[in-house]
Amino acid sequence: MNIAFRRITPTPTEFDISLDGVTLKGEVSFRERNLALLIAGLNGEINLTCDICAEDFATMLHEKIELLISNGVYKGFNETYDVVEIDENLDLNEFIRSEIELVKNDYHSCESCKNNERN
Repeated sequence: MNIAFRRITPTPTEFDISLDGVTLKGEVSFRERNLALLIAGLNGEINLTCDICAEDFATMLHEKIELLISNGVYKGFNETYDVVEIDENLDLNEFIRSEIELVKNDYHSCESCKNNERN
């Protein structure tokens, strides 16, 4: 799902897309100049690999995402939000793929290994 930046208005545009059992649901609204605010939830079941024992396990995602979308290069600094630069179109399919990869690339341990670490 693509949203042309020029079509983003101050009135929030809602979206709801899914990929591999994970859903990205939220809204995007125009803020100022070349900036839009994206607020969404990333929810669903995701398969991960334990970094300790290398076993695969499933876990539930419940991530809140709040960031600014910049149409072009962002020249500045924002203390409140991370900024993602786009080129004319907000590709939500690519966005959900990249958010899932960010989660997968983090450090994960399965319940068995978590229990062994506590003992």
